[in-house]
Amino acid sequence: MKSSRRYKTRIAVIVDNESNSGLLSDWGLSIYVESTSWRALFDAGSSPSILRHNAKKLGIDLHSIDFAVLSHYHYDHLGGFKYISALKPGLTVYVPPGPARNIDSFLNPIVIRKTTQIADNAYIVGPLHAWLSFYEIAFAIQVEDRGLVILVGCSHPGIVKIVSKAVKEIGRPAYMVLGGFHAPPVKALDNLAKMSGYIGPSHCSGAEAKKYVLTRYPDKFLEVKAGTIIKI
Repeated sequence: MKSSRRYKTRIAVIVDNESNSGLLSDWGLSIYVESTSWRALFDAGSSPSILRHNAKKLGIDLHSIDFAVLSHYHYDHLGGFKYISALKPGLTVYVPPGPARNIDSFLNPIVIRKTTQIADNAYIVGPLHAWLSFYEIAFAIQVEDRGLVILVGCSHPGIVKIVSKAVKEIGRPAYMVLGGFHAPPVKALDNLAKMSGYIGPSHCSGAEAKKYVLTRYPDKFLEVKAGTIIKI
């Protein structure tokens, strides 16, 4: 599908722990992604009402999404799917191995068991094993000559492990990494800076991680909160 827009990919953070003026904040994460040929939702935060409110304020029509991705089965990432199930019953949601019954009443969960291309320039990375015996997946978008934009939920398996797997198995460099990094150690952030052109820690990353990236790698740092819009 051709488009007159100058950008190839548009990313809008709908839900995060922090928010821009006029939006609601919540402990959770939800990111909308729009390409020239599909629209998708990565995670849905914890609150259906906050997801609905912020999407409306941002002018995002979630009824138009073609598919969704659930990074892992924690409520701060899946709670908002109650709203999505009412809005788009039967929507395909790519999920890691685990209790898909949490969302399968009105949605269509597809379990991902290896890194898989799901649409033009769109990939699910994983699954990767996390502590406490659960799995997590990530969402990667290939943006032509730039490389991969990698969205992560909480990075329980380790942010470097996730990005390394994406780069190795998709065969493209990391251009941008956004999402929850789960209070990573400084060494992980240093390694991530070597791997990716831009870094956007949000949600569970923690204030110290944000401060470190901003101070140590100011040219790579992206401030990410509800209301952040990125066009590539």
